[in-house]
Amino acid sequence: LRVILDSTLEEQTTVPYGAPDTTWGYVLTATPGERTTRIQNVVIEPGFGGSTQEIDGRWVLPTVGLDPIPVGVSPDRRTIVLVEADARYGAAGADRATSRFAVVDGRLALGYEPRIIELPGAFDFDALSPDGKLLYVAEQVPGPLEGRYQVRVVETATGKMRPEIIVDKRNIDEEMAGHPVDQERRADGMVMTLYRGAESPFVHALSSVEAWAVCIDLPTRGFDDEDAADDWGIVSLGKGKSDVAINGTLGLAVEIHPSELAVRRSVDFEPSAAAAFRFAKFGHGELGPSGRRVLAAPDGSSLYAAGEGGVVRLGAKDLDVQQRYLPATAVDGLALTPDGTTLFALTVTGGRIARLDAATGELEGWVGDGGFDQLLGVTPR
Repeated sequence: LRVILDSTLEEQTTVPYGAPDTTWGYVLTATPGERTTRIQNVVIEPGFGGSTQEIDGRWVLPTVGLDPIPVGVSPDRRTIVLVEADARYGAAGADRATSRFAVVDGRLALGYEPRIIELPGAFDFDALSPDGKLLYVAEQVPGPLEGRYQVRVVETATGKMRPEIIVDKRNIDEEMAGHPVDQERRADGMVMTLYRGAESPFVHALSSVEAWAVCIDLPTRGFDDEDAADDWGIVSLGKGKSDVAINGTLGLAVEIHPSELAVRRSVDFEPSAAAAFRFAKFGHGELGPSGRRVLAAPDGSSLYAAGEGGVVRLGAKDLDVQQRYLPATAVDGLALTPDGTTLFALTVTGGRIARLDAATGELEGWVGDGGFDQLLGVTPR
């Protein structure tokens, strides 16, 4: 990762790829070698180091769905969960005989050995509770229903898996099946994972604090379109506000009530282009929100969606199109300043970063000399 000061275009430092905290003050990295893995909490500031620990085995931070940003660090930063390097993307699928996870103390202090959890069967990382005490894993269930899974709970302190299965409490007999596309982790401990289901897309809403879940079906329109099926994403508009699932290729936005966990409304809009969308994972504290293709304004008033035809701004209240930016320009990444006044857009061609007035769309200039493949965040200096 390259850290660039926008005002001077000067590259300040480079850091390994990893899981950031909410302000991008630190990035937690796990780098496997031949027989050991080096874990480091990298301080994003030239000349500063960070705590480091080396553990046996080849481990990496997990990812969820199509989002490339690693996860596996509890919100309080005290618990780290790693997966085996060769199983990060579930290459062995439901045929895995065992699954292993490494639970590491977030202080990375000497004398704290990782706890290795070994589960019989094929399990993938799903979520961590805010205090890191509960690890949620998705168990891949072989059988005629493709992509069938069930969510289980593991206590990180003991490594023991609870006997009960997390089911949809509104439909306890329904079998869950699908492949994760995107995930939004809310500050209240709700984890909203958007799945490409066997019959329709749906959101698996998991309370990581209380260990229960419900499933929220999304519209089936365009479900048979193989390209569009993976173009869903989900984002929260802020504390106590709605979650919104959007498919930019289909031109479809779905608002989900924050407490009732049900579809409040669905709105059609004209898409900018047929292109994959992913949503903001940041936007707390002093970091502006960012996302690969879609993000929400810091105050929750607007949503920005990018694709092959430029950027579209939707009003969060009515989900109506308010503004269009960089017409006929393929855009692959977005970020806003914390005050929401300046929008940065990463172009597909040349990997250039445009600086735009977020209200008018006026091009104010270009950041850096191009060649970027991701735009990860904007933070004040």
